[in-house]
Amino acid sequence: MLSILDLFTLDRPTLKVDDIVNELEITVPTCYRYLKQLSDVGLLAKLDSGEYIVGPKIIKLDRFIRLTTPTIVTATPIMKELNEFTGCAVLLSNIYNDEVINIHVESNSETSQHITYSRGVPHPLFVGSTSKIIYAYLPNSRLKRMFNEYRAEIKAANLGDTFQIFYHNLNKIRKAGYCISRGELDDNLSGIAAPIFYKEQIIGSLTLVYPSAREMVFNIDRLIELVCTAAENISLQSN
Repeated sequence: MLSILDLFTLDRPTLKVDDIVNELEITVPTCYRYLKQLSDVGLLAKLDSGEYIVGPKIIKLDRFIRLTTPTIVTATPIMKELNEFTGCAVLLSNIYNDEVINIHVESNSETSQHITYSRGVPHPLFVGSTSKIIYAYLPNSRLKRMFNEYRAEIKAANLGDTFQIFYHNLNKIRKAGYCISRGELDDNLSGIAAPIFYKEQIIGSLTLVYPSAREMVFNIDRLIELVCTAAENISLQSN
């Protein structure tokens, strides 16, 4: 039933019953039952045309997440300070299943206007420092499963066409303790990401985003130090 929510996209903001039946391969009566239950709790809303849209309960839940999620609550003042000190956008991201999503952004500059993968937008797999630093700390067994499932994406990201090479490339990132990417997600933007842990388990990352053209006037080593320290503080205070 909840998988119906995953069918909504920016290109398809409304769904018809036939769409859901065909996509999920369920019966029409089952589909109507699911839609009624989701609508009753506010996760979906029905239009006069008979189509369905995402419901208002999502807004209430989103506010609840912003105000109560321990990582966001802990990270917000640290991110604000980092943003004000560097003038760069700061992103907080989490991993859900295999997907990396930005869950909070602090920015007082125009940089954030050019960030395609802003809050709530899933990152492409294995592209960009935000995702790579998280994957670098995943257990070996999970990496093997991901390599078998996303072999084409991993090869396209130049992370290796064998598991040994893939693991070696991620292990280099893990040993460094941070990851830098330049223009991988957005042209002319670079990112420095560091891992965030909860009880020694990787849960997300903190990324400093800045215009690539300004890299020559930045002290990159100092930025790396700031990002790693901020991520470490978030991890310590969240536990």
